[in-house]
Amino acid sequence: MIDRIVAFALRQRFVTLAMVLLVTAGGIVSFARLPIEAYPDVADVEVDVITLWPGHAAEEVERHITLQLEKELNGIAGVTFLRSFSNFGLSNVRILFADGTDNYWARQQVQERIAQAEIPADAHPQLGPLASVIGEVYRYTLHAKTMPLVELKALQDWVLERELRSVPGVVDVVSWGGGIKQYQITIDPARLRAYNLTLKQVFDAVSANNANAGGSYIRDGQ
Repeated sequence: MIDRIVAFALRQRFVTLAMVLLVTAGGIVSFARLPIEAYPDVADVEVDVITLWPGHAAEEVERHITLQLEKELNGIAGVTFLRSFSNFGLSNVRILFADGTDNYWARQQVQERIAQAEIPADAHPQLGPLASVIGEVYRYTLHAKTMPLVELKALQDWVLERELRSVPGVVDVVSWGGGIKQYQITIDPARLRAYNLTLKQVFDAVSANNANAGGSYIRDGQ
């Protein structure tokens, strides 16, 4: 067999040379299009569900949010592993899918399932960024001796996070912790009775006071 191939190559030199050039050109094109990564992504297809519920203990977060989300997410086809952790005011559920699962299909299925979970109305679960686990490049904390936590949180959300998001290649910046500015109303039951008001009327007044509406315009003359 080898003798016949060598004899054919010697007799048909032009055809052999053309075939060599064709294979060489195909190899060069294939090499130019070959995706090469310094750190190949060998991680499983993963979707993170992050839920912030400020002011609640880890036990409450796990009971009312994490367990409810896990109950809904366990039924998705192609799920190979599901892990979660609950912290003070934070729930993180991580779902791993089988190899070959499309990332966008997996995120769509998770989004549909978390909409059916019975969780508190003031807790809003969100999907983590579409990025691999090897894409997490940096973690940092902010400390200040003269700045309270509320101002430190505002600095992170309105200054540092915006600057980091503008860096090319940065997909997302996830912030957690700190304080959030709040306005609290302390109810005096005796004064409510004196003014003949109910607690619901106070709630309605506060809700109406915080409503937003468009400015529109006033037509005057011609």
